[in-house]
Amino acid sequence: MPDPATLFDHPLPVLPDIDPDCGERALQALDAETLARLDDASRAFLRSVFGAAPYLARLAQRCPDVVTELASTSPEKLADRLLDDVLRAGRDAADGGELDDRLRDAKAKFHLLCALCEVTGLWTTSAMTRALSGFADAAVQSALLGAARFMAERGRLAEPADPENPVPGLFLLALGKLGAEELNFSSDIDLVAFYDPEILARQTEKDPRQVAVKLVQAVTRTLQEANAGGYVFRVDLRLRPDPSSTPVAVSVESAMRYYEAMGQNWERAAYIKARRCAGDSRASAAFLRDLGPFIWRRTLDFAAVDDIRSLARQIQRVGDRARIRAAGHDLKLGRGGIREIEFIAQIPQLVFGGRDRDLRARSPVEALPALCASGKLEGVDPQSLSNDYAFLRGIEHRIQMLEDEPTQTLPADDGQRARVAALWGESSLDTFDDRIRSVLTRVHTIFSDQFDESDTLASSAGSLVFTGVDPTPDTLATLKRLGFSDPQAVWSRFNGWAGGKARAVRTARARELLTKLAPRLIDALAETGEPDAALVRFAAFFENLPMGVQPLSLLKNEPGLATSLVGIIGLAPAMARTLAQRPAILDAMLDPEFVRPLGEGAERSMDALMKARLPASMSFEGRMNEVRRISREERFRIGSQILTGRAGPRAAGKAFADLADACIRAMARAAQDVMAARFGDVPGSFAVIGMGKLGGRELAADSDLDLMLVYDGAADSDAAVPDNYFARLTQRLISALSVPTEEGGLYEVDMQLRPSGKSGPVAVHVSRFADYYAQSAWTWEHMALTRARIVCGDEALNGTIEAAIDAALSIRRDPEQIRADAGAMRNRMRAARPAAGDWDLKHRAGGLVDIEFIAQTLQLIALNDGVMTRQASTFDALLALADAGLLDDEEAARMCDIGRLYLALMQLIRTAHGSGFDPASAARGFAQRMAAIAGVDDLVALQALIGEHASFVTDCFARHVQISGLAATD
Repeated sequence: MPDPATLFDHPLPVLPDIDPDCGERALQALDAETLARLDDASRAFLRSVFGAAPYLARLAQRCPDVVTELASTSPEKLADRLLDDVLRAGRDAADGGELDDRLRDAKAKFHLLCALCEVTGLWTTSAMTRALSGFADAAVQSALLGAARFMAERGRLAEPADPENPVPGLFLLALGKLGAEELNFSSDIDLVAFYDPEILARQTEKDPRQVAVKLVQAVTRTLQEANAGGYVFRVDLRLRPDPSSTPVAVSVESAMRYYEAMGQNWERAAYIKARRCAGDSRASAAFLRDLGPFIWRRTLDFAAVDDIRSLARQIQRVGDRARIRAAGHDLKLGRGGIREIEFIAQIPQLVFGGRDRDLRARSPVEALPALCASGKLEGVDPQSLSNDYAFLRGIEHRIQMLEDEPTQTLPADDGQRARVAALWGESSLDTFDDRIRSVLTRVHTIFSDQFDESDTLASSAGSLVFTGVDPTPDTLATLKRLGFSDPQAVWSRFNGWAGGKARAVRTARARELLTKLAPRLIDALAETGEPDAALVRFAAFFENLPMGVQPLSLLKNEPGLATSLVGIIGLAPAMARTLAQRPAILDAMLDPEFVRPLGEGAERSMDALMKARLPASMSFEGRMNEVRRISREERFRIGSQILTGRAGPRAAGKAFADLADACIRAMARAAQDVMAARFGDVPGSFAVIGMGKLGGRELAADSDLDLMLVYDGAADSDAAVPDNYFARLTQRLISALSVPTEEGGLYEVDMQLRPSGKSGPVAVHVSRFADYYAQSAWTWEHMALTRARIVCGDEALNGTIEAAIDAALSIRRDPEQIRADAGAMRNRMRAARPAAGDWDLKHRAGGLVDIEFIAQTLQLIALNDGVMTRQASTFDALLALADAGLLDDEEAARMCDIGRLYLALMQLIRTAHGSGFDPASAARGFAQRMAAIAGVDDLVALQALIGEHASFVTDCFARHVQISGLAATD
């Protein structure tokens, strides 16, 4: 029986002659006998191919025997012989070096064979990819057999008994193009290695895991390490479970645990193409059978493939790739390209393949007819789309034939693109380009019809894909454009989250939400102007979330919320920690009140809110928890307005004070209800007095509360009963305000400003209150009393207390003695608590405490003289003192401005970072926000301005308070 026809017995296409000289040099590498057997048409064909593709020309010069054999035997017979050579190398190569050389020699010959057969049209593109995939399978199997033999020679493994299964229990799966048996001309191969430790343990006395890893490493080295003969295939092992933390060979048990608990949708899509390419066929079949429910879910929710749909759509919005063109277009990832056809098939496969086994084809071309026949793809002609797929794959191969580069991008240079056209048989570049654009347009139209309503994984700046094992170049370029200094690190962090490496994304639903939300988050981080620092702070927030579905769903459904959240987190680590611990606060950000400026007339009443959420039927503990929730939400609202500049220091201080007032009143009612339930009705009345910053309505985010409880026992009560009752009531109130619950803390409470301080009773009878301040109080206690404000209490008792305060402050005292006492007290304070540095705006010389001392000292003098009414607010007091003639108008106004600047900066710092923060270490965005408050350019200018202000306040303090030569009486 005669041999099948040779390559040159078939009609050969006439190709444009791009570089005749290069083609002729390649022809001259053939022996004279072969040249003599080639007719003019065959010579012209070879000269055109080698002239257009320099890589093929080099292969012809290196392997002229391929052309010789093709002139005397069929391509199929030559392919079979080369495959036999590959498998024989694994069986009989003397060492690793010989195995490497023989495989590389066979690859070069097989590459030339495949290229010539496809360019002639003798093999279709599909036939060529199957042939090349078969060669890759043989190369992997040979490399595994050789590795097992060489390891057996060293006594580390049993001698392979079966060349088809050299290491029982170990197998390699092919994914990607190799898995679908559609390997392109210059593709790498996606492999995943698994082993059954129980079976493998029978072949070795070593640790099965170590043996499996060494075998896979040896296989990889054999295939991809380049030597004088080049390489066989580039190997990608990163499609294994959690590649950043697992070895190159994974046990089947570990793999199944991973896929059941953490497997992502993109991995399901990848495993559609999985098949064994080398190793234990029985073990691999069992593994793929067990993995089936992960890939093909019978109850797969359509929402579970939204992220795959998003991945599909993102390729429409990637810079130049988003345009349909010929020059420079990416035929794989670009609009209308190969990836779009793959997604058209894969997404309905994932949705419906669990119930319909006919849809489970590894190749998209094989899946399309079944999908269309079953009605899963509407408006699609499977044959036409398959033809377009074959066309694009054929052009892709010819691009790679030029220089054996793993690229799918058509050359932008006309001359280079003409080489691709020549290998396709087209002499007119315009005609070739038109055909490219026509196919791309047709494919993209079908793709858009299928996925037009889907989300996209793209930022406003370009593509962002965080799933998979490696970032796409477009994703890295987008991150760079958005201002991230290390795009790879950003991708790795988001990729880790997408893989479940945070508590918040342990569930599949959370990971799906994050996939859709990630581009919006990246945009928001970039908008801060300091994306690297913002990401660090966002990561601290996100990685501390106890759960993620609720906050991620909220962020996805409320587009503006992500920007607001990232802006807050970027500036305020303290608020970020609160959010991480209590993500339910995000709900509060959707309330219209959240962005309403503080102090507006329509602003809700905190007391009304407390009453609405604290019914009388709620337990004491329940009310404690609910008040903490309300307070946390309200503090977050106030803090956000401070950060965004919508709230000034006075508005913020008042808002914090109003919140504290409402909390005190709510907890006082709760404590009173508990006492009434235990001991009966209240034997009298009481009032809670706010002192210090609370009294002056100048609280900050982390301020404690200076409180005093004053009571008046009922006239017919046993004198001991009210004292005991109100002491218990006070202790319960303090506990209600300060004891941490499961909802956290509320306030630190300081009762030391009560009469006699720590040595006095916690609850003060109104008569003792009046007597103490009229007869026994020190000057500094009278100064503190100027800021007293009744927060809650019986109306009649409140009037008595106000009268007692007025009486105590109107007692005539020597003004100079008041100044001396105040100066001495301030000196003791400085000694006991020195300023932490120039940025300690409260305690530093010329700081806020000095302004408060000036206001309190002069107010006490003025009240003694009866020339003004008491003002609890420091700034109101300063202006009233100017009206009374104790301060110069300009001096009072400037101290008010300075004090408000101090408070604004302190409000910002404490909201964002808490106490003890050094602005010298502030992030750039936060430093700019601080400088903007003062209207200066940077922190250096701000620090200089504060220094000037502090000097002015120090001078004022010396003039109005610090009078020497008199002894202090307190």
